[in-house]
Amino acid sequence: MLKSSKRYPDVEDGMYRARFSKPLKPDVAKFVSSVEEDARIFEADVLGSIAHVKMLGERGYIPEREARSIIVALADILRDFKRGKVRLSPEHEDVHELVEALLVKRVGLKVGGKMHMGRSRNDQVALDLRIFARREIVEVCRLINKLQRTLLELAGRHVDTIIPLYTHTQQAQVGSLGHYLLYCRDMLRRDLDRLLDCYRRVNESPLGACAVGGTSFKLDRVRTAKLLGFDGLVENSIDAVSSRDFAVECIANLAILMANLSRMAEDLILWSSQEFGYIEIADEYASPSSVMPQKKNPCSLELIRARSGKVYGSLLRLLTLLKGIPMGYNRDLQESKPPLWESFDVAKSSLAVMDGVYATLRVNADSFAKGCEKGFLTALDLAEVIVRETGISFREAHAIVGKLVKSKSESGKTFRDVTAEELTKMVEEVSGKVVDGFCLKAALDPYKALRSRASRGSPSPAETMRMVRQRKRELRKYSRRIEALERREREVEEKLTQGCF
Repeated sequence: MLKSSKRYPDVEDGMYRARFSKPLKPDVAKFVSSVEEDARIFEADVLGSIAHVKMLGERGYIPEREARSIIVALADILRDFKRGKVRLSPEHEDVHELVEALLVKRVGLKVGGKMHMGRSRNDQVALDLRIFARREIVEVCRLINKLQRTLLELAGRHVDTIIPLYTHTQQAQVGSLGHYLLYCRDMLRRDLDRLLDCYRRVNESPLGACAVGGTSFKLDRVRTAKLLGFDGLVENSIDAVSSRDFAVECIANLAILMANLSRMAEDLILWSSQEFGYIEIADEYASPSSVMPQKKNPCSLELIRARSGKVYGSLLRLLTLLKGIPMGYNRDLQESKPPLWESFDVAKSSLAVMDGVYATLRVNADSFAKGCEKGFLTALDLAEVIVRETGISFREAHAIVGKLVKSKSESGKTFRDVTAEELTKMVEEVSGKVVDGFCLKAALDPYKALRSRASRGSPSPAETMRMVRQRKRELRKYSRRIEALERREREVEEKLTQGCF
């Protein structure tokens, strides 16, 4: 374990201002500083600096003893930051200046001033953002996986719970709650895939590109990339410092995730209303009214729905920022950080809340069943039975059932009021064949109709259970992959801060 007993006071500004005769005016310093928002990347900046110094020592640019003293000091600074002992203030333009100033206070300018050779704040910030983004991606993936697990457990318990399925917001067919929950899970699995695929492009190191055109020092960029857990390099030095498309891709994927969560929230909001009464949100995820004592408002779900707009706004904000920037690093890119921070924050909090809502959800199976009695939901099932029993065309069977629905609808009745004799007469008049009216009548039963579904991916209980089991196996594979990424992040930090190279 690296150890140091030194401590430091607050440090003065001006680390990089030898070119200037005057300091920044206080209001300008506050305007240009990003140091307070850079708290998110403080750890990444220190880890990147440790890896860079380690590489410089190995290449002979910094004597071994001095390199070790710098690494000891940086590891100690990081520990102090985690303990809340590092003050962030607009005296420093950014986290990079702050970390270097803190280091110089500890080991002196002659030693600490060697840390920055061969790099620039331009490749530093690009590095820090990528370390931050990959960690956040893994955390979001973990939360998605947790929500998937909750949905699959709930789906397995509700393969026989019938619900109405809709198209055009009109009742269409009988389905099951388990099948619906699989739909939600499958959307999330695609979100997970997109983020894991995005991780590959995020996890490339820009460190060593220097300001924009490289450096005359013979740096080992591959070594620093390996020390920091990257899979490869952003090789071109212009690309390394200029590009933020990885950040755009992150937010775009989070925007899709939030769109899916918002749709899920909308269904639950509607289903929890008195008009539907299909579900009840647990008290700990609902809010009361200040004036109406009876109210139980699904506010947590409404805020998921609303905050999806924050992520959409962040995506547009970043795209707008980038569209007119010329090649190389420009200070405009400082403003690319807040949209990334906010988007990950919204996605993580929304996933956690949605998981809690589903984990505590009360399902009213009787209300779902009653909801299936109103909209002639087994009309298609009856038409298909008629085709199989008589051999007439589907279009003819469609017409027969359509007339039946029209007749019952006009008289204010439902399929429960249809008799076997009535069905027999209607079908025989068109087909000219003798049919079993009780067989036709059975097709109108929502539970029997559900069990009759034979196509792959349909909501029949057997097919739904097959999908649940298959997706649980898939979930375990994703869990192992995410755990491996989390483990690699921990190992990178432990090795760098404890000197285990």
